[in-house]
Amino acid sequence: MANWASICQMMKYADKQSEMAYQKYVRDMILDIALGWKKEEITEQLSLQLGSTQRLIPDILVSKDPRNRFIIEMKRPGHTKTRENIDQLVSYMKQMEVPVGIYISDELDVYYKTIGDGSMPVLIMSLHFNIDDKDGDTFVSLFSSDNFSIDKIREFKEFIDKKTAYKTKVDRLLNEVTSIEFKTELRSLISKYLIGRGEDKDVIEDVLDNTNITLSTIDASTSSIEYLPTQKTHNHQLHQNLPRRKVTVQRYAYNLIEQIIKKNRHLRFGALYSIFGKKNRISDIKDIADPKRWFTDEEDIITIADGTRIVISNQWGFNNNCKAKMDELRKIAESFGIDATLPE
Repeated sequence: MANWASICQMMKYADKQSEMAYQKYVRDMILDIALGWKKEEITEQLSLQLGSTQRLIPDILVSKDPRNRFIIEMKRPGHTKTRENIDQLVSYMKQMEVPVGIYISDELDVYYKTIGDGSMPVLIMSLHFNIDDKDGDTFVSLFSSDNFSIDKIREFKEFIDKKTAYKTKVDRLLNEVTSIEFKTELRSLISKYLIGRGEDKDVIEDVLDNTNITLSTIDASTSSIEYLPTQKTHNHQLHQNLPRRKVTVQRYAYNLIEQIIKKNRHLRFGALYSIFGKKNRISDIKDIADPKRWFTDEEDIITIADGTRIVISNQWGFNNNCKAKMDELRKIAESFGIDATLPE
């Protein structure tokens, strides 16, 4: 199971040509690889009859069991989110009695609704696919197949409510202590304190008239309450099972790509190919024009679930124009938890 950084890296290569292509990529890369959901737990375009004339067709329904489920509604990146989009997701949540809904486009928004009380869903998490987003690993922890439950999402919602209430109190008091009225009150308190020490009242007034009392905020982050996810990630060692050959630069690249493929072997070739984003990384052996540019020994060919026989490029280097290509490959490998330490 990947972490949030892995998801962000993978989403750079998402197929954005259509909503269906984007949905397929999210299903394979986020739900399957990153969060560990099984194919039989993921239902796409489920059609449910609503009355005699209407049907509900949510994009994706993910179910661990009849109680622990969530809905995903998707739009292609670049789509401007509208009230209608969210209303559609809300309608699915209400009619199917599913407490959790996720909207995915350029951003990822998580909504929670208490079933049966007539309340509207509440936005409890909003993420862009940014590696630095501090809530990213919380999302992975909450929505991984191993950890997901409606009870945990409800607890997180209660945490958000508590944090929001705390911040409201802090903001209210900040506004009060930085107001002109509080400055006047503070001046009066200082005067009383100094009079109590025996200072002369006229002297105190003269001192305060020549003193500037200013209170201002110094940090926009006002909440000390933090949510600590329990997500654990694993690091897969690159050289754990090296081939018998010497590790040349070409073989180093081969080993990285081989591990990425093996971690995603169940994907169809198109989805697997999109991970690398560009040509000349992997290919269907039937499509190569120059075998000399690929590892084509039988023991180097990798067969995936759809029967495609994949070959890996041998055109790699650490210098000049090859450096950017190698750096990109290493980042992709690391996003899958693979150790990309350079060979000595």
